[in-house]
Amino acid sequence: MRLIGRLDKLKQARVEGYIRYSPGFVNQPITFLVDTGCSNSCILPDDVIRLNIDHRGLQTITKTIITANGPVNLKVIQNAEVVLPVQAGLLDNKRAFVSFPMENLAVLPPGSNYAPLPQGLVFSLLGMDVLSHFPRWSYGKERLVMENDEVMGLKMSFKL
Repeated sequence: MRLIGRLDKLKQARVEGYIRYSPGFVNQPITFLVDTGCSNSCILPDDVIRLNIDHRGLQTITKTIITANGPVNLKVIQNAEVVLPVQAGLLDNKRAFVSFPMENLAVLPPGSNYAPLPQGLVFSLLGMDVLSHFPRWSYGKERLVMENDEVMGLKMSFKL
């Protein structure tokens, strides 16, 4: 299977996906920035608001996480899935969706000084908890191709 990331002007790869969690599936696409320096995937404040995630009721991670912008207190959505579109089949000619189970999907809620970003700058982070499932990577002119021949322990469907 192949996961295709589109490169922006800064050569940063972005992937469109979805998140699924109780009480139901969020049927709005979410843009993930491919971030190899991020251990765990994380939903950032603009997507928390846009997807109407009720962060006030979420469990808080007890330790402070240090980021490039300083320390933050994260919350988590328990038993979530990150759902990503992939090319699958013998010739990679079929579009499918793969679900990556997340025991705790990190959420960075908007802070007291929150100001929305312009739409083109809104993304969440796709970390190594998902990216490690793709052992082969290649860069092209406008895309990053991440490949995996095995789908061990992942759910794949041809419908969203």
